[in-house]
Amino acid sequence: MPQAALEGQLNELRDLTRTAGGEVVGFDIQRRPEIDPALYVGRGKVDELRELRLGGEYDLLICNEDLSPRQQRNLERELKTRVVDRTELILDIFAQQARTREGRLQVETAQLHHLLPRLIGAWDYHRQGGGIGTRGGPGEQQIEVERRRIRRRLKDLEKEIADVQRQRQQQRAGRHRSELQTVAIVGYTNAGKSTLLNGLTNAGVRAENRLFATLDPTTRRLRLPSGRELLLTDTVGFIQKLPTDVVAAFRATLEEVTYADVVLQVLDLGDPAAEQQAATVEQVLGQLDAADKPRVVALNKVDLLGPATRRRAIQAIRDRYPAAVPISARARTGESDLLAALDQVSRQDVVQVHLLVPYGREQVLNDLRQVGGLERTEYVAAGTQAWGWVPRRALHRFEGYSAQPRV
Repeated sequence: MPQAALEGQLNELRDLTRTAGGEVVGFDIQRRPEIDPALYVGRGKVDELRELRLGGEYDLLICNEDLSPRQQRNLERELKTRVVDRTELILDIFAQQARTREGRLQVETAQLHHLLPRLIGAWDYHRQGGGIGTRGGPGEQQIEVERRRIRRRLKDLEKEIADVQRQRQQQRAGRHRSELQTVAIVGYTNAGKSTLLNGLTNAGVRAENRLFATLDPTTRRLRLPSGRELLLTDTVGFIQKLPTDVVAAFRATLEEVTYADVVLQVLDLGDPAAEQQAATVEQVLGQLDAADKPRVVALNKVDLLGPATRRRAIQAIRDRYPAAVPISARARTGESDLLAALDQVSRQDVVQVHLLVPYGREQVLNDLRQVGGLERTEYVAAGTQAWGWVPRRALHRFEGYSAQPRV
């Protein structure tokens, strides 16, 4: 792995640890030709870590990769301290950040799926109290009882999440009936998605400079300068090595991306790992069958860069995204260009219309502006002739006013 990429991963692990409430006192790297199947790292490295532990240097070891249950168990026995892998760390953050019933259900499901194969020896599922990855409670004689209890709980959670999915499907159906096109805001965690949603729609959602501040999707109406409206949805942030347990458990939430008409990708241009983060977003969009959707890319936080650095960073990213739009969600700059790009890209599968709207029915023209576009009008004796366009799925609303002779 290149040194720059390695440093980026270490910085991200530090941020994850601090977000979870931990204090980073040091880090270590081992380069090996292959992973040790029993300990993940080599025996010599374990001896070094044990000496540091005996010296009171740390009380929690966090690994930047996923550990097998065997590796995690063996490391804890060797080091006599808690060992947490990347997935468990991310799930701990999710558990702290979940604010709604939907979020809590999805987090608990992911946690239990991750925990179940690790119920060996004196392990159990009591991990909420006492810090990151805390374990305690019953001993080996109760492990099988705990396994059965977790499986029963998972079945209950699956039923509740199925209810959540049905509710989301009903909400999407309601939005579809409004015939407004939907835009899903996606991007790496802490890229500024919620700040952008607030700036564009006055949504008032929680926006913090921390990882995974948003777990629950929020949808608001966005009025474009043309008068047309879109539905804009903020979604959970992505991260490299996004745990499969998280992707599976948050399927109900991530489906907002799958079913969106347009993807608005927010990229933190000021992050040194911006290109790697963009690659991660592409990978997750592929998993969600959303990689080929119409897309607008917003290069956020340009206000944090000097002029020369900004030009170089924009040029580097435009090799991947030629039409990317530089913005600052915090400073509210670049919004007009972003809205113009959204207006253009969201005009997919549209139909030109020529309408004759009787006088007194001007609401029809307002509806045309809202869901499509009104290009010109002409007043005649029978009413207002209007030329414009609408998404194909909204065409039925205007067919009764068509000025075209029916065949």
